[in-house]
Amino acid sequence: MMRYTTYRSIYEGQFQEEGHKENTLWERTVEWMKTRVGKMMLVILIFVSGWTGAFSVFAGGLEKPIAEKNVIVQPGDSLWSIAATYKPEKMDTRAYISSISEANGLKGPEIQAGDVLSLPLW
Repeated sequence: MMRYTTYRSIYEGQFQEEGHKENTLWERTVEWMKTRVGKMMLVILIFVSGWTGAFSVFAGGLEKPIAEKNVIVQPGDSLWSIAATYKPEKMDTRAYISSISEANGLKGPEIQAGDVLSLPLW
C-alpha cells in the first residue's frame, strides 16, 4: 500500500526540464538552411567553391617546363627556400616544390648540402 510522503528531491529545480531544451548551433544552422534564403546561400557557396577550385587547377598553367637548371644545395638550404628563389613569378611555391620533387625523384623534403637538383624552368 502506498502512502503519501512529503519528500522533495534536493535536485529539483537545478536541472532544466526535458521539454525546454536550448537548440545547439548545429540545430539552429540546419533550421536556417531549410529556409529559402538558406538554400539560396548554399547554392551560391557550392557554385563559388567549385568555380575557385576549377580556377586554381588552371592557374599553375598546363604547359610543360621548357628547360632545366641545375642547382647545388648549400648548407641551410631547404626545398622551400630553393623553390621560393627559383619558381616562376605567378606559380605557387607548393606546386613548384612538387615539380622539383617529381623531376628529381624525391620521396620527401629531405635534401643535403652538396646534392645537385634539377629545377624545371617555364
